[in-house]
Amino acid sequence: MKTINVKIPGASYPIMIGADILSGFVSFFQKRVNARQIAIISNNHIFKLYGKELKKILSEQYQVVELLVPDGEKTKSNDYLQQLYTGLLENRFERKSCIIALGGGVIGDLAGYAAATYLRGINLVQMPTSLLAQVDSSIGGKVGINHPLGKNLIGAFKQPAFVYSDVSFLKTLAVEEVRCGMGEVIKYAFIGDLNLFEYLEEFLDKALAGELDTLLNLVQVSARQKAQVVEQDEKEGGLRMILNFGHTFGHALEAEYGYQKLKHGEAVILGMKCALEYSTLTKKITSADYTRGMDLLNRVHIDYDKSKIDPDKLLERMYIDKKVADKNIRLVLINKIGNCKIEKEADPLVIKKAFEILI
Repeated sequence: MKTINVKIPGASYPIMIGADILSGFVSFFQKRVNARQIAIISNNHIFKLYGKELKKILSEQYQVVELLVPDGEKTKSNDYLQQLYTGLLENRFERKSCIIALGGGVIGDLAGYAAATYLRGINLVQMPTSLLAQVDSSIGGKVGINHPLGKNLIGAFKQPAFVYSDVSFLKTLAVEEVRCGMGEVIKYAFIGDLNLFEYLEEFLDKALAGELDTLLNLVQVSARQKAQVVEQDEKEGGLRMILNFGHTFGHALEAEYGYQKLKHGEAVILGMKCALEYSTLTKKITSADYTRGMDLLNRVHIDYDKSKIDPDKLLERMYIDKKVADKNIRLVLINKIGNCKIEKEADPLVIKKAFEILI
């Protein structure tokens, strides 16, 4: 098992990464968390696969309940947040308690926001079960829910006591969920790791096929990169914005598709294509790097309804994004593979032109 430490003043924590490490969870939990009540927040599918066993081994020493919500981005809503609060209250959960977020990015965000706000804050452990969550969303403390007008507009920062990533959980992932996670991995390669980009050029197909050794390596490399950025900028004051490469375009796409027919990781991949297109339209990237980047992204096949791509509507959605400042859309762009910059005043006309690559 590999440990990556996230060093944040007053909130440092370890990320534990390995294969078949569930059996060691309880002893590690005891060392890191002072709690007597535990709520496992998950969905029905994930709980059947892993939650029952987790509850069994924890129930020998703790009061444990499961609070289950439906799968899907629509679950990141105020309605389901209130359901979690009700479950915690009905089970008389006190401040000396802990939430374990067992699931993918949706569960991590929703359960994390519940932990940040219930009784003004209780303990949180992130136990990610998807590739996207293991490489990205479980790390860094950003938690929250969606608003009908935009993604992740209501939230908080809540650092976990620790993150426990068992890559053996990825064996049961659907193919489309592996693709979603690869969107975030590819993002790390674009913004700051040429070696990772070259590794993906060689081993992307193995990763998409679910080869565990390859996925383990990608989780470790990505988690380390995310930790390094978060350590320097915990609350997105500047540097951390580079993690949004492809996301500003992607969040607009997710909202336009109603958070149903396009998954987050898929939207990020499409968003990175748009960001690359913006970079080449504004002559910020060489044609060689543009082609190389698009070639890699195109190897991750995404099905989507092209009739939903309306550049005017998508531009309006981008103006609601939380990264807008002084009414200007800010974008993360690639100068060259492995190096990025922030465009503080993106050109709306070029943004619309960039969306057209998806048509």
